[in-house]
Amino acid sequence: MDSAKYSFGTFSDDALAKLSKDGDESAFNELVMRYLGKITSIARKYSAQGYEQNDFVQEGLMGLLYAVKTFDPEGGMSFKSFVSLVAERRFISIIRRQNTQKCVPMSAIVELDTLDSEVVDLSRSPEEQIMLKEQIDLAMQKLRGILSARELEVFVLYTDGLSYTSIARRLGVSEKSVDNALQRARKKIEKLR
Repeated sequence: MDSAKYSFGTFSDDALAKLSKDGDESAFNELVMRYLGKITSIARKYSAQGYEQNDFVQEGLMGLLYAVKTFDPEGGMSFKSFVSLVAERRFISIIRRQNTQKCVPMSAIVELDTLDSEVVDLSRSPEEQIMLKEQIDLAMQKLRGILSARELEVFVLYTDGLSYTSIARRLGVSEKSVDNALQRARKKIEKLR
């Protein structure tokens, strides 16, 4: 299917997931745009020492990629619910890993340079990291194309987990201005669907 001919706004999430699984990058870009806000919202509920809110959002986007690859429409769960479940599980895994590391006795810690074998990071393949960075860059490029500079600035700070009050202080504007900019941004982003 030549996705350049289609507007994905009318496609269901399940249909976009299938197209994405089959290698359609434009369909995956549409899913990123649709789910960035939801993933950011879920990510705000979690925190872990050494992780910024953006780290959780990136993990959530990796979860979206995983959901696309593994989603089974016959499994009895909507794609939207599946993405939420995968993102939540990834966030919980981060916190569990952090809590497990806190419980490791100092005598069990080994310096990396004392290991003879090479340590391999299996959490993300280089291809997945590149694909995620490209998807985030494309999403930001689309946002820059539709949002004013103020709306983009407010949206980015909000997705970083800042409150209206913090954003207003940082930008030197009123909370009402922050709310207005965020509402305008949301409406414009909704039109992309």
